[in-house]
Amino acid sequence: MKKEKTKNVTLEPIAEADRVPLKEKLAYGIGGLMDGGGVSMMSCVMVAFMEHNGIALGLATTIFMIAKLWDAITDPFMGFISDNTRGKWGRRKPYMFWGGISLLLCIFLVFLPVREWGMSVGGFTAYIILMYLLWNTCSTVTQVPYCSMASDITPSFRERNNANTVKLVFTAIASGLGYVLPLLFIEALKTDKANWLFMPKIDGVQFWLLMSIIFGVLFGGGLVICGLFVKERINPKTPKRHFNFKQFVNSYAVPYKNRSYRWHIAMYVSAFACMDMISALAVYYATDVWKGYKLFGMDMSSLFIIAPLMVAAVVMFPLARVMMDKKSKQFAFRMGLPFYIGGGIMLAIMDPSWAPPILVPIVALIMGLGFGGAQMMPWIIFPDTVDVAEMATGQRPTGTYSGMMTLARKVGGALAVGFVGWVIDPFYLPKDQLGPDGMQPQEALLAIRLVLGITVAVLITIALISSFRYKVTSAKLTRIRYFIEARKSGKTLTDEESVEREALIAELYGKVDPADVVDPTVAVDDEGNLIETATETDVVEGVEDAIEEIAVTDDEIAQNEVVDVENDDKTTDLPNED
Repeated sequence: MKKEKTKNVTLEPIAEADRVPLKEKLAYGIGGLMDGGGVSMMSCVMVAFMEHNGIALGLATTIFMIAKLWDAITDPFMGFISDNTRGKWGRRKPYMFWGGISLLLCIFLVFLPVREWGMSVGGFTAYIILMYLLWNTCSTVTQVPYCSMASDITPSFRERNNANTVKLVFTAIASGLGYVLPLLFIEALKTDKANWLFMPKIDGVQFWLLMSIIFGVLFGGGLVICGLFVKERINPKTPKRHFNFKQFVNSYAVPYKNRSYRWHIAMYVSAFACMDMISALAVYYATDVWKGYKLFGMDMSSLFIIAPLMVAAVVMFPLARVMMDKKSKQFAFRMGLPFYIGGGIMLAIMDPSWAPPILVPIVALIMGLGFGGAQMMPWIIFPDTVDVAEMATGQRPTGTYSGMMTLARKVGGALAVGFVGWVIDPFYLPKDQLGPDGMQPQEALLAIRLVLGITVAVLITIALISSFRYKVTSAKLTRIRYFIEARKSGKTLTDEESVEREALIAELYGKVDPADVVDPTVAVDDEGNLIETATETDVVEGVEDAIEEIAVTDDEIAQNEVVDVENDDKTTDLPNED
């Protein structure tokens, strides 16, 4: 195929009003400590914490699942509340500020050592259900608005990418801390020895203080900082809606009308549900399957799985960022997934009778090469799906989309962790029923290994296939922003532009329900009420000037994408604005 020569061009500068200062990006990233570490912390420690305090494994995973389902159900409610909040502080920031304070207080209640203070197992079961539900409620209040900021921090998709990349550095750090420290603390609490690895044995009070102070300050304090110093640059242009339960229930399905959003959710949920299962299984895989084996002179620990996995994931972040710019976000997501699948299968088939213990961290490191892109990309991709929705319908329901995204994530994680307990529990014996060697029966060890290998292979394959079905690119995003601004200003599209817009909607969104379409040119006050005024001429002209700048930038991006596509022996079907 003959290749067409094109010149390299430089993108127009990001508009000053859309630029996010570095200190604000850092504040936004600090707010992501809870986003990155909260779920990983609870996935690692909560089931083991309940089991240590006398709750059976099957019941513990069921409690975990119920709390997560409650968390998931409340997410869309919080999305509706946040989308319809109006005020001088914005519609996201107040919930991050006050919710951050509530998280700081709530974590002290969750890990309170009430069993050591004389509470029965039955009383503790009721207590932990209530406290864990409370924790998940506070998490919802903060995380749905915070995740919506991924789209609302700026209308520039390039600047959003930059801000979300900074955020992902912080979430990666928090995720590593959220996996490693709780596992270290819970195993130091459960051990019968004087030390666990390099840490002395701790009691319930020490465990409570370590978990509450460290993670309360990191998660709650980070959200307070974010709520104080981050600016919302996309203000709502549609009227504030009053709550209608029937319409609200129907709105659960609205984001899934968006084809790009559906494939994005499939990528996100399958990859992160897989990580939830690995987190829940890591303690049992290391301490039961590899019981009695040592590595570097230390007893085998879940840290030898989670730590190398997270280190490799962080190392992959810069490469994923480069591939996102050179190829696409979906390519950066999937490029390491074969390593993820292969590593999971290797951990499942490795038997201590023939495999040296050093293979455990090596294989975990290989898995981390695949997890890096899968962890980084979903929240960078998310704002693009909201742009697709706005182009198709005129609405920008970021909170609803964010709420449904976190709902899907939490339902998937809850079912994944519940599945772990339901499969393993029939074979897994309590400590007082084990023999002198403390070994679980072979059936339990086989169940742990099979659940690990099969779920990694199945879930990551789903994520891989879904990434090929997600079709949004940088060049298409520039055209999407052009059509969004044209619609807001009332600009009449040419016949060629109308055809292009309809083709983009058909490819990226799908069939549009006329009931979902709104007029984004209506004026609203700070409280979201309609203002009966005509659009000012100078405002329209200003928007039209912005559209012209977008058109120029789009042409340059399209030319750049031609170069990238040529390198892959493909052609772009985007029209040239010249």
